[in-house]
Amino acid sequence: MKKLQIKLFKTLLLSSLVPLVSVGIISVILLHRFAVISAEQRLMNHLLIAKAVYQSQLDNLKFIIRDQNRRVYTLMAEDQLDLLKNEYQKVIKTYNLDFFVVTDRFGKVIVSITNPQLEEKDLASDYYIRKALRGQMVVGTEVWEQDMLEKFNLKEKAQIDDTQAVRGLVMRATLPVINNNEIIVGTMTAGYLLNNNSLVIDKITHATDLVASIFLGDMRICSNVPFRLPQKALGGRLPQATVRTILDQRKEYIGKINVAGESYHASYTPLYDVNNQPIGILGVGLPEKSIFAQRNELTKLFIIAVVISCCFSLLIGIINGGAIVTSVNKLYWGIEAFVRGDFTHQIEINSGDELQELAEFFNKTMQRLMDTMKQLESCSHNVRQLETKVWESSQQLEAAQKQLVEYERMAAMGRMATSVSHELRNNFAEIRTSLYNLKTKLAKEAPQFVSLLNCIEESLTSASQTIDNVLRFSYPKKLIFTDVDVNYLLESLLSDAKLKDALRNNKIRVDKEFQHNLPHIQADGLQLREAVHNILVNAIQAMPEAGRLGLFTYEQQGYVHIKIVDTGIGMSKEVLNNIFTPFFTTKNRGLGLGLCLTQNIIKEHNGTIQVFSEPGQGTTFIIILPIERSTIQPQSSSS
Repeated sequence: MKKLQIKLFKTLLLSSLVPLVSVGIISVILLHRFAVISAEQRLMNHLLIAKAVYQSQLDNLKFIIRDQNRRVYTLMAEDQLDLLKNEYQKVIKTYNLDFFVVTDRFGKVIVSITNPQLEEKDLASDYYIRKALRGQMVVGTEVWEQDMLEKFNLKEKAQIDDTQAVRGLVMRATLPVINNNEIIVGTMTAGYLLNNNSLVIDKITHATDLVASIFLGDMRICSNVPFRLPQKALGGRLPQATVRTILDQRKEYIGKINVAGESYHASYTPLYDVNNQPIGILGVGLPEKSIFAQRNELTKLFIIAVVISCCFSLLIGIINGGAIVTSVNKLYWGIEAFVRGDFTHQIEINSGDELQELAEFFNKTMQRLMDTMKQLESCSHNVRQLETKVWESSQQLEAAQKQLVEYERMAAMGRMATSVSHELRNNFAEIRTSLYNLKTKLAKEAPQFVSLLNCIEESLTSASQTIDNVLRFSYPKKLIFTDVDVNYLLESLLSDAKLKDALRNNKIRVDKEFQHNLPHIQADGLQLREAVHNILVNAIQAMPEAGRLGLFTYEQQGYVHIKIVDTGIGMSKEVLNNIFTPFFTTKNRGLGLGLCLTQNIIKEHNGTIQVFSEPGQGTTFIIILPIERSTIQPQSSSS
């Protein structure tokens, strides 16, 4: 028994010490990795918060300036510039602004609160001022060179180090000053110089509990990173490789960096000006010693646990040898059950030592094995689903390749159409000239033939329009987005003389129901008018012997709907499936490009067009357009 106890003691000592040491080392490595990953995740999350705080500061600046418009105009109109200066001294102190400038409608400075010497200066060439004089509010971040800083008396505040050339990073908002008649009478400009300014970074630290820095290019211009003299944070520069990643490649960056003699894990994101050009960097950081503090504490605890484990192993091996033998037998039976594949077997050991823990670990392992087997079955099912998705993706890729071939074919056709149209237009011009001369002569000598010449001229016009459609299909026009009233657009279409004649000649009654206060949309009015016109023309041609044409508008879930219903001859399923196919037509005249062009115009507006038709039951077109340009719709359909 003693020999077994000694053997058990040795075995217990080794079996408890070796795994414990191994697990401890692995745990320390994993804890190190986990600490780094956790820190990186925390940095990325807090970088998002920092960006939001930075953007909110820009928004606050916009609201501060916007709220001053009426008061500034009133004082300007009453020629109370001294009172304006006195009042806005308080505004500058309240909001910690670094500059506040008012210009007249020619860009000439009439009030400069922070630097009176700027008054009477001409700032009409300034980008922000030009935009404001055109009626636009401009809010953003920009770089001021030394001459601009001197104009606003900010050179000394922008100084970071002893370099001769001084540059500054500025948060700035400029908007037009508008009188009661909505006429621009001047501009207001205000903002913050970020150099040596803790306003933004202190708000970031308050929101994230991390230190923050702002860089102009690669140089740190403001920061709340703690430091000890002679070390300093301001004026420090990021490594060029890091700067290239952030500014040149416009990517966010996370990594380890040394600031003022301390190691930090930091994340950075580029800052952009109003033209979307990277000009600076915003970053947040976490001291490395705080990241690994928990790991170091756990390492100490692990060493203590190893020593205690050795002592307990010695005591248990001497006193409880018999109980250990029994427990070992139970473990043996449990392992034997595992070999048989009996994962339901449980080991009951109440010795209160490592053997009991091992038994409990064994029981948990058996349960996990059962759970793992279930997960493997689930994974097998997921793999089959993934195979199905891969097959579907390959089908989509094949369809995309076919579409690319079609695009190349249309491009070749466009080049051919351009060449042919050039030659035909020259011939048409000569024919028109000859027709004009012939009409002038026949009007006097044989007026009965003038109508025939008019028919020839109309045919030439139709042919020229056909050429225009082919060129339009081959080379789509670029959209020019404006604010469009859809109801007004449809009313103007129905007022078109040719369209009214066609409706009257075909004895078509028009029913219209437009939603009151229908939201305006961002669209190219001319191209949208052409798209609706093509549908109306098709509807009129589908009712040669009287009928009813319905036009309806309504707004639903952020989209404007235009519904066009006719009581014409309708379309078969085969025709319905091909109405948007280029050069498909069921008419004696035309190339079959009208509805294809219509579909392209609607798609370019991020909209959809739906068609419903049955032979003898008429046709319904529904155009769905997003109110905002950023809204994306699914593809067009017909049924």
